[in-house]
Amino acid sequence: MRAVALAPILLALAAGACSRHEGSAPARPTPPAVLLVTIDTLRADRVGAWGDAQARTPNLDAIARAGLVFERAYAPTPLTLPSHTTILTGLAPPAHGVRGNGAFALAPGATTLAEALRARGLRTAAFVGGFPLSRRFGLDRGFEHYDDRVEKSPGLHFEFAERRAADVVAAARGWLAQAPGPVFVWVHLFDPHAPYDPPPAYAGADPYRGEIAAADAALGGLLEAWDARPGPSFVAVTSDHGEAFGEHGEESHSLFVYDATLHVPLVLRGPGVKARREARAVGLVDLAATLLARVGSDGPALPGQDLAALAAPRALYAETLAPRLDFGWSDLRSWRDGRFKLIRAPRPELYDVEADPGETRDLAKADPRRAAALDAAMGQALAEMGEREAHRGPDPEATERLRALGYAQGPGGEGSGADPKDRVEVALAIARASGPFPDADAAARAYEAIVVRDPQNPLVNFRLADALLRAGRPARALPYFKRVADAGPRSADPLVGLATAYAQLDRVDDAHAALERALALEPGNGQAHYNLGEIARTRGDAAGARAAYEAALRDPVTRDRAAARLQAIR
Repeated sequence: MRAVALAPILLALAAGACSRHEGSAPARPTPPAVLLVTIDTLRADRVGAWGDAQARTPNLDAIARAGLVFERAYAPTPLTLPSHTTILTGLAPPAHGVRGNGAFALAPGATTLAEALRARGLRTAAFVGGFPLSRRFGLDRGFEHYDDRVEKSPGLHFEFAERRAADVVAAARGWLAQAPGPVFVWVHLFDPHAPYDPPPAYAGADPYRGEIAAADAALGGLLEAWDARPGPSFVAVTSDHGEAFGEHGEESHSLFVYDATLHVPLVLRGPGVKARREARAVGLVDLAATLLARVGSDGPALPGQDLAALAAPRALYAETLAPRLDFGWSDLRSWRDGRFKLIRAPRPELYDVEADPGETRDLAKADPRRAAALDAAMGQALAEMGEREAHRGPDPEATERLRALGYAQGPGGEGSGADPKDRVEVALAIARASGPFPDADAAARAYEAIVVRDPQNPLVNFRLADALLRAGRPARALPYFKRVADAGPRSADPLVGLATAYAQLDRVDDAHAALERALALEPGNGQAHYNLGEIARTRGDAAGARAAYEAALRDPVTRDRAAARLQAIR
């Protein structure tokens, strides 16, 4: 009797459950986790899986054996911030507008990979090892947790602040330990970036390879924690750009768009991704779409194609605006289509990159029709992408921090417009004059030797003027500050420096005029307001001083000093 009575109840419950299920949306399946690792400044041919017999990269090599290896992957630019912006948005630099380090930031509008994956149910976190990727530049969008703690090494130098790979990975592992379920984690290891100073355990005859080995060891620790997590997951490892060691006369990166600084490793590992090697040329511009395809289509889309799905090859664009933005020379653009690559420059270049991978035989004069056709195709692509420049908004605290950390980008202004090929020796001298310097006089001597070779170079003039001012030689600094200030700078820094030199020479009216010019360029520049307050105070103009100091209160860099002055006036 008890069983008979229960049966209708069970049937009713089952019917009710079916009715509710039929009337609601099906449950969303649990998405897989995604790990993106970018190892800064890692050229492909310094990894064992890409043919380097001297490499100490066992963890990268193990991922390559288990995953899909793209033998010919190319960055969109040899610069950290714009290349990572492409990696995380699927947009080329002209489309996302981040065209260099420091002076640019991702503008609202473009969807990031973190935003798209978060919309698919993944928790998101990023751990970066270099100041160029600080949250102030916009790549924190979509990340619940964005760890960008970095420190500048001591001394007077022009290198970025960074954090060792082992420390970045330790932070990432700590977060993973308290974040169960599907996640998207981006880990950026800055170590291979200059200056090359590997930890003692990885030191050797080649410090660049030593830093790569240190980054690879940290990657091993990260993968240990990642692979211990339950559930399906995908791993992608790549770099933002390579590094030049004398190719075409370049050292470091950013000056040219040859493959020494554009060819990067790229490997994808995960369920359903067959272990194999892919020889066709691909671009990092498609990495975001590729990772998104691993998770599913239920959410915001990103531009690009799925590299793992063997879509048809497409032409690849690359650029560097650094020669113009930093040195006042010409920028460079490249267009790779099949076996040929065009470099748009004052003297264009054309290479058959399959027959001549080192780009040593320029075919532009021998094959002008092909060069013209590739240039026209690039022009059409640029017209479709646009030519955005998403400059970072007024941020006096960031500006001061950039300078304190040795931020390397020039102050802007018109230069010579020269072809970078004609300024290789100057570029080498600048790269080698990054410090550390024992004092400001040593820095001044280094840049005095360079400025005679490229008198219109805004970066060289600004660094020389700044060093001379720090060394207590304002009269010597004055003409170099004026050279930059008169050329139309992008920031107020040269004008504030010019005003300081004038003030130290008792040319107060000229200092006042320079500060007014600085505020016309950056109305929120606290240092300019504060210095105007100092001029007004020394002239006995209490009302003018008070107004200037109150304006300086809005700038975190000058807030405390301005508050102290206002207290004294009251």
